[in-house]
Amino acid sequence: MQNPSEQQLVENFLRDFVDELTQKYPDKIDFILLFGSAARGEWKRGISDVDLIIGVKKKEDVGPVRVYAEKLFWELDKKHGTMFHKVCSTAGRGKLDKALQKAKLYVPFEVFSPEDIDWKNGEIKRPDLKLGAKLVASQSMLFLKMKREGKVLYGRDIRKVIGVKPTLWEKFKAIMVPFYMTLLSSMGALFFPKLCLKLSSKAVLYSIESALLFMDKPVKVGVEKNRKALEKLMERKVKLKARFLNSMELDMAFRFSYEKLINLEFVDEAIHVKYNFEEAFKRMDRKDVLAFCLNALKFVIFLNLFALASNVKTRKWLEVVLMFFILPVTYLSLPYILIKLL
Repeated sequence: MQNPSEQQLVENFLRDFVDELTQKYPDKIDFILLFGSAARGEWKRGISDVDLIIGVKKKEDVGPVRVYAEKLFWELDKKHGTMFHKVCSTAGRGKLDKALQKAKLYVPFEVFSPEDIDWKNGEIKRPDLKLGAKLVASQSMLFLKMKREGKVLYGRDIRKVIGVKPTLWEKFKAIMVPFYMTLLSSMGALFFPKLCLKLSSKAVLYSIESALLFMDKPVKVGVEKNRKALEKLMERKVKLKARFLNSMELDMAFRFSYEKLINLEFVDEAIHVKYNFEEAFKRMDRKDVLAFCLNALKFVIFLNLFALASNVKTRKWLEVVLMFFILPVTYLSLPYILIKLL
């Protein structure tokens, strides 16, 4: 999956970006943190975006640093041929690009002042991001991701400050995000097939991390490792249920249910689509894209239900049961609200 030459390409880009930005503002920048595919060594040209957090020392530094960083980013994209202009929504000025920018999808970096983020408790405080972070995004998932796979490219190690412990609500939001991504992708697959295929394949992989987080299981660095962790967890569930009920027939029934409803072979397909996107997209017409998005939606829904059911036995069981009642209402109502907001 990893292509060393492509990974080296993005590392060269990031080195020049950090060097030039910090030379321009040596006294303003506190740290630069990288996370996502480039940090994991899974970056793919023309497919992967880049996730950067630029921390500045004072609130008044945010504007100047952001303006210069954006100009520099696109200059270096052209110089290095990283093709971020084909991936990041900030490169475009169309209605769809603006909607993606508002949703903070495929935005290559954010500039934050100390007042904008509570790193210790994992809380975003900046006004334009606060509402979405509170209602939709899982802040805990984001901060844990930064702590787990992040790489400090410049300045102090902000990862050491992060001490967040996810609440049940934060974990619930984490499993909802891939659902919204696959639902919206299914709705738009016939109109925006390329974007929707990209969103849904990414959501499938994200959903595994989210489900593991919800079930209080270790989340590893790398999609294939998390896929194997989920497979082992499902296997254990089958064996435990069969042993408890002492029934070979029920063992086969549980195994069939898990394999059919949570199809891990589809995860392999999503991995292939994500990391061989142009090749995969060329082989698919709009109906194929729609079928993929619907399968992604089905996978995410049943994985979420599996995660919820797996947590019923914890001390938080009453809250989890309540989530079963909240889930259908949220699934149906919040996408409409999000569309209105965009």
